[in-house]
Amino acid sequence: MARKRSVFSTGVQFVLKGRLKAVSKKNLTPSDRTPLSLLRRGEGGEVTFKTGGRNYRRLVVLTLSILLGLISTLSIPAWSNSKSPIPNSATRALQLAQEGQQLYNAGKFDEAAKLWQAAAKAYQQQGDREGMNKSLINQSQALQDLGLYPKACKTLLQAFAVDKPTCTQSQLNSFLTNISQKRDSLSLTQATGLRSLGEVLRKQGLLKESQKVLQLSLAVLNKSPESSAVLLSLGNTERALGNQIRDRWDYEQITAIIDQKSPDSALAPYQQAFKYYTQAATVASSPPVVKISAQLNHYKLLLENQKWWREQTSRRIVSWTRFGESQLIERAKDFLSQLESQLSQNAQTLQTQIESTLATVPPNRAVIYAQISFADCLIKTEQLDKAKPVLDAALQQARTLQDRRAETYVLGYLGQFYYQQKQLNQAIALTQQALALAQEQNFTGDAREITYLWQSQLGSFLREQRDTKGAIAAYTAAYNTLQSLRSDLNANNRDIQFDFLKEVKPVYVELADLLLQSKLGADELNSLVVSNPNITQAKFEQNQPKNRLEFARRVIESWQLAELDNFFQDPCSEETNIAIQIDDIDTQAAVIYPFIFKDRLEIILSLPGKPLQQFAIPVSEEKVNDTLDRLYDYLDNVTVNNSARNILATANPDPEELKENIQTLLPIFAQLYNWLIQPVETQLNTNQIKNLVFVLNGRLQKVPMAALYNGQKYLIEQYGVALVPSLQLIDPKLLKREKIKVLAAGVSKQVQIQGETFPALVNVPKELEEIKEAFPSSLKLLNQEFTTQTIQNQLKENFPVVHLATHGLFSSNPQKNFIITGDGKSISINELSNLLREQESNLELLVLSACETATGDERAMLGLAGTAVRSGARSTLATLWPVSDASTAQLMGEFYQELTKPGVKKLNALRIAQLSQIKSLRSKPLFDELKSLPPHPYFWASYVLVGNWQ
Repeated sequence: MARKRSVFSTGVQFVLKGRLKAVSKKNLTPSDRTPLSLLRRGEGGEVTFKTGGRNYRRLVVLTLSILLGLISTLSIPAWSNSKSPIPNSATRALQLAQEGQQLYNAGKFDEAAKLWQAAAKAYQQQGDREGMNKSLINQSQALQDLGLYPKACKTLLQAFAVDKPTCTQSQLNSFLTNISQKRDSLSLTQATGLRSLGEVLRKQGLLKESQKVLQLSLAVLNKSPESSAVLLSLGNTERALGNQIRDRWDYEQITAIIDQKSPDSALAPYQQAFKYYTQAATVASSPPVVKISAQLNHYKLLLENQKWWREQTSRRIVSWTRFGESQLIERAKDFLSQLESQLSQNAQTLQTQIESTLATVPPNRAVIYAQISFADCLIKTEQLDKAKPVLDAALQQARTLQDRRAETYVLGYLGQFYYQQKQLNQAIALTQQALALAQEQNFTGDAREITYLWQSQLGSFLREQRDTKGAIAAYTAAYNTLQSLRSDLNANNRDIQFDFLKEVKPVYVELADLLLQSKLGADELNSLVVSNPNITQAKFEQNQPKNRLEFARRVIESWQLAELDNFFQDPCSEETNIAIQIDDIDTQAAVIYPFIFKDRLEIILSLPGKPLQQFAIPVSEEKVNDTLDRLYDYLDNVTVNNSARNILATANPDPEELKENIQTLLPIFAQLYNWLIQPVETQLNTNQIKNLVFVLNGRLQKVPMAALYNGQKYLIEQYGVALVPSLQLIDPKLLKREKIKVLAAGVSKQVQIQGETFPALVNVPKELEEIKEAFPSSLKLLNQEFTTQTIQNQLKENFPVVHLATHGLFSSNPQKNFIITGDGKSISINELSNLLREQESNLELLVLSACETATGDERAMLGLAGTAVRSGARSTLATLWPVSDASTAQLMGEFYQELTKPGVKKLNALRIAQLSQIKSLRSKPLFDELKSLPPHPYFWASYVLVGNWQ
């Protein structure tokens, strides 16, 4: 069942003088159609609609995030400034503006935007700049409600007379500089326009710019009733900034806050948001909708923090319980108790205020969405007795106002209410009504974001009812809708990107789960998979999955791609036009797709020339995740004293501690081997497989697969090992391996950046020199020679291999995705990827020999996988955790020596280099105490090859 946190914002709108005619609509007759008939109309492909003769895609706002721009009743009159009798042209402009307002109030945002555009043009022709600007600001609000934020931004800049508005970063910076210099002469209309621009910038993820624009607007409107709306917008932007800070704290920072028992530090990212919400709700004579919006956003933010810190604290308690850290456990419990007491008290006060405000505010469409949001909170906090009256009132008001979008939301949330009440039939019936209403709107516009929501919810309810086929049909429809929206999902509200994972992932996971458990036949399957009109029928038929396993694999890979797109906030990954099979790439390789479900671990095995095979391992998600958490704790957790990382970070490692550590890790690696490899071992041997390619997701992404252990050998001692984010991203063509030349750059000296010290990598010169010896045509850049500019210049020479021996980090925080350059600066992974893509020829291999993934960051591997995709590199070689400088130099030297040999695959070159390290550690262990044990994986298993392994 899909849910989303929402931030209410009051859209700026000028209501024009004059009577507005009521817009009538026919009431929807409740549908008694079957679930399948509700699901198949127009959800499978790219939906377009026309505006001004141009087709464009609808940008989606998922779940309740659609409410971000829908509370739009803050009204400031727009009138003609002409002091002479109003001529016909002025009457026409006013009429257009009034009709736009009428359509907007009826929820017809597309038509309203066109009329306001026409009104702006009419005002311009009569020389009424004020009327034009107000119409443009209203037009931008309608565009925001449609999710068309770039177009809304350009419209607002047009209102400020910006020449050729593009809303690029440079243009926005220039605009901010110029408008700040005029702050003392800004009009109320301009201040209102700035507030609208601040909203658009927030929704595009330009949070700092949004903050500056809104603060400028507040300076003009300060202490006026209109200032409350600006304060609300500032609260929303500060909340988004707070999310950005908190959601990107690393494991150590969160642990420190819990250990220090500091609720103030826990809530520090949101103090400004709390302040602005409080001020917005208390401005004298502020519109009621602003007051209720501010109270609701404040209330929801308190509940979200309570939930987030409860999850984070529980995770630490589980880990500390494992190590018997009783004092840390008590401190964590004390911290959570203090924090929850504070948050609960504040939330209860706000809930009382919200109930009071809703009881007195006059009904309108803004209030309907406020009621939906409040009811959602009440359902989540299990206050069901209070949620039902709120939803009933919202439904009545939506029908009175004939607001179909509002009605579909209310019906859907009433479905959730009855589901919580265990009244499943009623929940399904209401969800079907909500879906029918949403689909009705797809004929006149694009309501896919609503359609997806109720398709997914219907699938969840039908599964609960044990209607497997109905559930598969519903989830497949939701999947088809999401696929049609794939690029739109990431051009959307960027301040809610992390919520995307929580809302979209269940569709893919639930559908894959149902498919793998079903016995769906080919004919039934074909009736569910809808063609995309953007591809030819021939390509569609070629891509059409032949059976349920192929469809399940398609769904899993689609999730991988959607997650990558979302991580980088744009559709960076481009699928091949045809379904890629392992036969097309490597006839000696097998692809393993492990997927963790609540009650089992599933493996899909792809072998050359064979149909897909399925293996189900009866182990719970809880047990798998506990095993993965223990692996992380003992291997790489910097907050655990006896993790391998901490033991080896000391000047004089304790041999007994290291021995105990590997004796603990080996059974964990053995357990993972038994789950992931043992079930398919017979098939691998029968088919003489030499290479294993893993498509991993979730916590499995940080497992060093090469170190899986069968009790005698590591996996790397039996097979070559590679990772791919999706087989559909692999270019199956073999590039001709001509004379290889490497652009080899590195930093050997100690570097300080923003107060953080990066230690010297004294073996980097040797590492680069060995590359030069292996491939004499290579270019070596050391320390000061290695800058962003020199890399950019040298890439024009089209090096097939780029090797960067420098500190770097992959994490879920774009600001912490970076590498260090020799001039003491950093370059983001995004910037690096863009530089690499500028090469005329394809990059064969990108090597990042001293980078690591952020500790405790489950999404960090997406930074590595995404870099491989975005850079255009066919392969990327990097490390999961920091490895000894000398060890890395040795391994890289052997890796490149192997690449000089004709026909050696990159995967095999890495394997041989790793085996050499294992052999060396066996013959000369670090301590005598380790002689009887296999070499510790921490020394050699960090290296991973992502992408094409050929």
